[in-house]
Amino acid sequence: MKIVIAGGTGFIGKKLVGDLSSENEVLVLTRGEAEDKGKIKYLKWNPYKQDINFLASAVSGCDAVINLAGESIANKRWSRKEKDLIIKSRIISTRYIVDAIEKAEKKPKILVNSSAIGYYKKNTNEELNESSGIGADFLSKTCIMWENEAMKAAKFGINVSIIRTGIVIGKGGILERLDKLVKKGFSAYEKDQWLSWIDLQDLSEMIRFIIYKNLKGPFNAVSPNPIQMSEFFSVIAEIEHKKKLIRVPSSFINLLLGDMARLLLFPSQKVVPKNAIDAGFLFRNTDIRKVLLNYLKA
Repeated sequence: MKIVIAGGTGFIGKKLVGDLSSENEVLVLTRGEAEDKGKIKYLKWNPYKQDINFLASAVSGCDAVINLAGESIANKRWSRKEKDLIIKSRIISTRYIVDAIEKAEKKPKILVNSSAIGYYKKNTNEELNESSGIGADFLSKTCIMWENEAMKAAKFGINVSIIRTGIVIGKGGILERLDKLVKKGFSAYEKDQWLSWIDLQDLSEMIRFIIYKNLKGPFNAVSPNPIQMSEFFSVIAEIEHKKKLIRVPSSFINLLLGDMARLLLFPSQKVVPKNAIDAGFLFRNTDIRKVLLNYLKA
């Protein structure tokens, strides 16, 4: 297969590109320089100033397009300017890709577009699946606009799959930050807060499963075993041999980070991957202790 990936140099993208390239030809759209590494080719693009014919030529004849592009939502405090960048980086890049698919002489079979479980309502103990209610906060509105832009590709006769990702556990990423917090003797969570997470390897395999099966619709990219955030910190503390953690009040972190803390660190969402399980996908890494040991002691 020939697969085009936007956002293939990020935390998730690097893993996915490496796994896909073992059995496919992969073209990565990057802001960096063009480069040919055999089965992996890097093509320079700018999602804000792109020649649509250039991009249409790149996706024409490919089997699948994967869009993971978007400004990181966890690097900076969410000022109004940063929120605008978070939205625009997702909407504009997705719009370009959909427009390129429309103009492509030979269209792909499937578009896999990233989203997040931020789509759903928050701070509830209700089990949330792909049919559950939509939230009304900044992240929810961003996800809705993002997904709506991607779904426009369906009118060209291709399948569109939306990947609503939870907290991704891998080497680096948010786990590295939380591990540093624990090493200093701290934790940060709300009482009865649910964490919906997925192992990075399982996420990569889920996306490949969707492509190979040519599936459509929304898929929650989360483990079937959501856990309490308190348990998550307890397991890290056990691995790092920290007998007692001081819990930092959420109000203090909210004061420092604003909406980012409230919507990223402290929402309680018990999300399950109903559609992926119904489609026959098998999760390999669902034991949080084994997953954390794998990355923290590697």
